Amino acid sequence: MLHALAGAEHDEALALDLASSGGNSTAIVAARLSVLLDRTQDLRVALKHVRQSAVARDPMADQCTRMGFRALVISEKLSSDVETVLFGGDDSVAQAPELKSDSAAPAASPPALHP
Repeated sequence: MLHALAGAEHDEALALDLASSGGNSTAIVAARLSVLLDRTQDLRVALKHVRQSAVARDPMADQCTRMGFRALVISEKLSSDVETVLFGGDDSVAQAPELKSDSAAPAASPPALHP
């Protein structure tokens, strides 16, 4: 899941780079955003499934889900920023919000387990 999400984020970054070079790449950016949103949803579903299963109490699974939630937060931030660029009323990709590096990303906390 995380590998697919990382690939979608990378492809989106490449599309944004092309668009920022003055090319008419809005359609490419939108297509890559669609894929990114799909991969984000796939991760969200997988994390929900794991958190609702018996394995959720396993320390290794908990560590993996925490990493997954952090990746989910970063991906949602990226998606939001790209949507702002695409649909925010300004056609200029140069006005895109600056994305933070991984080290500055907020830590996501998983939702509380409900018995």
